[in-house]
Amino acid sequence: MRCRPLVLALLVAAGVLAAGARASADTTFPAGIPDLRDPEIRSRFMLLNLARLDDDPDFPVLMLAGVGAGSPALLVVIVDARNGKETWSLREDAAVFYLMLADPTTVERAFLDEGFAASGKASGRFTAAGPGAAENLMARLRESHRRTRRTARLGPAI
Repeated sequence: MRCRPLVLALLVAAGVLAAGARASADTTFPAGIPDLRDPEIRSRFMLLNLARLDDDPDFPVLMLAGVGAGSPALLVVIVDARNGKETWSLREDAAVFYLMLADPTTVERAFLDEGFAASGKASGRFTAAGPGAAENLMARLRESHRRTRRTARLGPAI
């Protein structure tokens, strides 16, 4: 009888993990964005630096180097970690900005989450920009971040 609750707990845990894996598998990124939720893809990158967008702890900025040959050589990812917790995760929190670089000074492409840019909420729909327009996407990201932080400080509308 004592084994029965343990077996039930293990089955429930397995179901939760499988459901999470299915949900992650259903989400797709545009061509060119590495899905860092996938452990195999994460293993192709090495963390170089961890910072914060405008020193805001809710927006971690990761700089990753590609391991081995391939593109991108460098990847900058900004995560929206406003999740009500003291921690954040690449698997659970939405990445809202990706910057791919061929080398430290050559931008290949940039991607900005349109929902975040428009309303401060990640949507999973990304706008892509080439090297010349990457600055524009970064400006939109910063403006959305300022709007989001200003709204958060003011609190909900009555």
